[in-house]
Amino acid sequence: MSLKTIENEINRFLANSEPEVLCIKGKWGVGKTFTWERLLADAHAHSGKLALKKYSYVTLFGLNSLEDLRFSIFENTVSGADLPKGASLESFSNLVARSGDFARKSRQAIELFSAFFNRKAVTDVLLKAGFLSVREQLICIDDLERAGKGLEVRDVLGLISFLKTKRACKVAFLLNDEQFADEHKGEFTKQLEKVADTILSFDLLPEEAMQIAFIGDESEVQRTIKPLVGILRITNIRVIKKIEKAADRLAEILKDQDETIVKQAITALVLGMSSRFEPNMPPISFIRQYNGLFDAITAKDGENAAEVKWADMLNPYPYSSTDELDNAILDGVEAGYFDDARLLEIAAVVASRNNKAEGGEQFSRVWAEMYHRSLAVDDDTFLNALFQSAIHDAAVITPLNMNSAIKMLRENGRSEQADQLIEKYTDARSDEALEFFDITNHHFTVQDGVDPHLEAAFQKKLASFVDSRDPFDVLKKVGSQRGWSAADVTVISKLSAEDFETMFEKLDGDLLRPTIETISYLGNSTALGSGSIRDAFKEGLRRIARKSPLRAQKVARFGVTVEDPREEQAAATA
Repeated sequence: MSLKTIENEINRFLANSEPEVLCIKGKWGVGKTFTWERLLADAHAHSGKLALKKYSYVTLFGLNSLEDLRFSIFENTVSGADLPKGASLESFSNLVARSGDFARKSRQAIELFSAFFNRKAVTDVLLKAGFLSVREQLICIDDLERAGKGLEVRDVLGLISFLKTKRACKVAFLLNDEQFADEHKGEFTKQLEKVADTILSFDLLPEEAMQIAFIGDESEVQRTIKPLVGILRITNIRVIKKIEKAADRLAEILKDQDETIVKQAITALVLGMSSRFEPNMPPISFIRQYNGLFDAITAKDGENAAEVKWADMLNPYPYSSTDELDNAILDGVEAGYFDDARLLEIAAVVASRNNKAEGGEQFSRVWAEMYHRSLAVDDDTFLNALFQSAIHDAAVITPLNMNSAIKMLRENGRSEQADQLIEKYTDARSDEALEFFDITNHHFTVQDGVDPHLEAAFQKKLASFVDSRDPFDVLKKVGSQRGWSAADVTVISKLSAEDFETMFEKLDGDLLRPTIETISYLGNSTALGSGSIRDAFKEGLRRIARKSPLRAQKVARFGVTVEDPREEQAAATA
């Protein structure tokens, strides 16, 4: 049902004073309550659009009896200027003042009074007295599926029918009928059809969902988000708002970066957020290893059905594979926050690589135009173009996509060209950091089947890597960021106990504790060389601890203990 149809029906319902029951059903987060409240406020602001002058909004969440519901309808009744604002202590006081009976006091006061008499009898009488004033008014009952265990849905529907037929009320109720158990859904549907005069299904298009989510002047971030949300078919308003908030934060972090970097980051963010919050979306683990080019040429019968479905979902999305910037964004999505310093560092690397590309589009264009979109291109024509474009764009092609090209050449009798391409590729990427040449950082899968010659070339580069950074600067970097890279681990793994002793004594202020704690975590991790780091780290702290009793106390806070230095000294002189 279109948003326009839903709005027309709600406006008709509000403008007519005839007793009526309107049901609005849809999944959580699609904008049912938001749309109802927006149209109600608009109707209240324009004369003639709102027929009834009293209104009560009630959520069934936490209500456990019909008595609770009746009193909630009464105590939440508002009118006049209070109507669009909802119930308040002042509106309730005005309400009970007008009622002119024992319900003049708040519910707490009523129940306190009833404690001196027959509690249930007195309370029932007073609450029923308040409910007597509920007539000829507009009522919205929300969260029908979330009623407490003591409040049966059929009883709620019965009360709704009573309010319509006996009290001349107009009742709208909102629910997510998918939350009812299958064995009860059929019976509920029958009861619903008997009670509701009109049933609206809140099942919107992504464009309509964004119309609800984005109100007012459109921001640059919203313009970037909109087509991405549309491709992924996201209709949950809450998810869209979460995406918008995270994208605003990301755009602020990357405000000084090139527009292409910001767009890439937001593209990865929208995909990651949809994976985290939307059902049936590809998991983030799949997104990390996704390679659109490789998946397209290696799809086979009998593949994992879920992965085939996920790949089809990502096919129209502007995301061909995951690089280090995408991975940093996905890390932030999983963690719930972004590491500003790490993002800026990675963004600078990716931007530099993009600037070397001279457009960087030849390789992608060959795949798109000569392989995916044509059945007429001769094999040799395609393979020659693939080789030449890969050479041309070697400085910017990801290892995942380069591996696809190398395997394509080798599998079609062009091993010599494949080897030439590997040599050109490693030369073009010779300025990359150590992490780039660690195959495990690129999320290859078993299906990808890394070309053994490419893997060997990466291992050779990895072994020859020379890190000219000052080890003490590396140590401070690890402490300030509370994390490490493969290059950092290589440097730290070469430190001796004496090195740790000297460096820890040079540290002071706010860096001391986080650095020692982070190195402790690293020593207990699975990183290559962690064992030697752990041994040297602990011995370095022990060397400091042995210098004096107070130093020993300080070091003990980090989980490293030694005998009392005074006892050691006494034992040595005995």
